[in-house]
Amino acid sequence: MGSEGRDADTPYPHTRVVLDWAELDPAKLERVVKMLVRAACGATGIDGSGGDGSQDLRHDGPDGLTIYEVKSFTRRLTTSQRRQVARSLAGAVTQHAPARWVLVIPLDPTPAELAWFDKLRTQHPHVFLEWFGRDWLDGQIAGREDLISYVEGAQYKVLRRAAQHAQERAALATGTDYLQRVEDLHALGGTISPFWRWDVQDSPIGPATMLTAQTPDAATADPVSINTQFTFPAGDPDADEARAVLQRWLRSGGDVEIDGRFIEDVQVLASSEATQRLLGEPSRQVSSVRLITVPDTTDLPLHCTLALETAAPPPGGVGVAVPAAHGPDEPERGLPSVPFAFTERIVAPHGVALTGADPSGLLLGRVQGGVDESEGTELNLSMAPLAGRYPHDALPAIAFLAACRPGTRLVFKQGPVVLTSYDAGGEALANVDYLHNLIAALEVLQNHLGQLVPIPTDPPAGREAGELMAVASALTGTPGLLPYDGLSAPIVAGQIGQLLNSVPTVPGALYGAPDAFPLTLGDTTYKVPGLAMWSPGMQLINREQLQALAADEQAGRPVAPAVAQFACVGEHKAYLIRAVDDLGEPYLAVPGLPGRR
Repeated sequence: MGSEGRDADTPYPHTRVVLDWAELDPAKLERVVKMLVRAACGATGIDGSGGDGSQDLRHDGPDGLTIYEVKSFTRRLTTSQRRQVARSLAGAVTQHAPARWVLVIPLDPTPAELAWFDKLRTQHPHVFLEWFGRDWLDGQIAGREDLISYVEGAQYKVLRRAAQHAQERAALATGTDYLQRVEDLHALGGTISPFWRWDVQDSPIGPATMLTAQTPDAATADPVSINTQFTFPAGDPDADEARAVLQRWLRSGGDVEIDGRFIEDVQVLASSEATQRLLGEPSRQVSSVRLITVPDTTDLPLHCTLALETAAPPPGGVGVAVPAAHGPDEPERGLPSVPFAFTERIVAPHGVALTGADPSGLLLGRVQGGVDESEGTELNLSMAPLAGRYPHDALPAIAFLAACRPGTRLVFKQGPVVLTSYDAGGEALANVDYLHNLIAALEVLQNHLGQLVPIPTDPPAGREAGELMAVASALTGTPGLLPYDGLSAPIVAGQIGQLLNSVPTVPGALYGAPDAFPLTLGDTTYKVPGLAMWSPGMQLINREQLQALAADEQAGRPVAPAVAQFACVGEHKAYLIRAVDDLGEPYLAVPGLPGRR
């Protein structure tokens, strides 16, 4: 190894490095030469572990096939070595009929060797023969400090650091100096290994130092492995939970973290000495290990239809966790289907999964299988969080889940072609019927109001849910049962006596049409017009209180705002209905109450 002048591709001056090819290990020499040929000529390397078929590299171009034969001979060619070259050429011509054959060797030919090579040209007149020697290799490796570091090992790293020392001690005068030094350091870091380098990139856990491939074949040419040894003490509940988390990840992937007290050792191992220098010491002590499977989107998305059918079960899937929403006595109805797209593939150590969703992104599906296809697959359907979404987006997904029941099958189809299917029996999604009814009611409400009504963070319950369902029923033409056994209404000031005179003392039907029915969902109150409160049997229950207030009112004394309170009698209930303009007999107007009576 020597140095001379500054090379345009080297990050520090006076450090242009050349290789002494004759001192290299033959196996490593051939590997580096192959990498140079691939980079310069676009050739593809051939794995020779089972015999390379007289081709170390090949390139199929517009002018025909070119075969590259790499030899690690660094001294003058002996008779035996010449025979080896001739046999390789003859084998390539016989087996592959190349248009061009190139001998790549770290040796420039002498006149005698060139004459011998010309004889080979004469023997194979239909093949164009070339000799890529030391001059060609020196030109290709110039500036490739990653390959030089790979070949010469740790000693090269020490010498480069010595050359860098003066640069690191120099003062920073400007921001440009700083940026240039950072750029130079990053470039120098890329020379430690020809296959890998460290980069700072965004990751699922934020900015992180990432091991990045420098060549397309890095994972196979110089694989890196992380070997983690876990220990889970018996009788420790935390250890049992950590073991379960790890086992789920091994089968299903995802993003999990294992605490360091359950980790005995972590080893990061590279195949080459250069990459191991890049990685550092193999054994590590860690506070935790985070395991993340990176989704694969090759050949995805896969667009299809998810349909619910009553067909007899064909062979295939082995189970599904979806709701069974309806009883066996419910009459048959049209079964729903939704568009569906699988968008990610998750490959875990012990399993493979496809995940996707319907167009709303709310109906989530995961097809999980083992590494062995004979194990079959499972389908899990679930709902994404609904808060803040709109009912018209969520209704197709929740209606689909609500329709799943024993005796039906979930079928993934592309047109008429069935991709796979699963029995829809299994554990029901909690409250699926309840959610379905609420979301359907919200859609009726927003259509009536002509405005978007987002799904509340907390699903309506109790009185809120009862009023919502009553509103939706009334708007669709069916009396909606209100969740209370009475009604109250403010009395217009000065009209308490008139109200008492007009309301019979015996129970009777009551109809009241306010300007708008107030419906509260979460933190929002909606004014719903066009509705009336009605009961076939109600009675005024605070008549005595109102009589006293009426007397004060008649005497001119101040009267606090009054409220008329009505209660249902017997088995009668209170309902919401569509408001009507004229009820006719026997309904009589009640003065003193606001709204349309």
